[in-house]
Amino acid sequence: MIEGRIKNIDLARRTVTITTTQDNQELTLIFPDGANIEVTEPTTLGTMGGDLADLREGYFVEVELGAHSADGLCACASLVCIS
Repeated sequence: MIEGRIKNIDLARRTVTITTTQDNQELTLIFPDGANIEVTEPTTLGTMGGDLADLREGYFVEVELGAHSADGLCACASLVCIS
């Protein structure tokens, strides 16, 4: 898992750019259909299933990477909001 903060969200392209907390590296992630996205559930502060539209710039997240595409983008297998 990689921890980072969401810098940019592009719903049309299904991409999210994060800045990693460990070394400030920027990663652009592609979200294929079926990618696991979990967001904070406001009542219990646990997590619940969500989609890209539920994410916001500034959220801290943990991501699990899948395959890389030919253009260097990383497919995201799982994203969990931690803030």
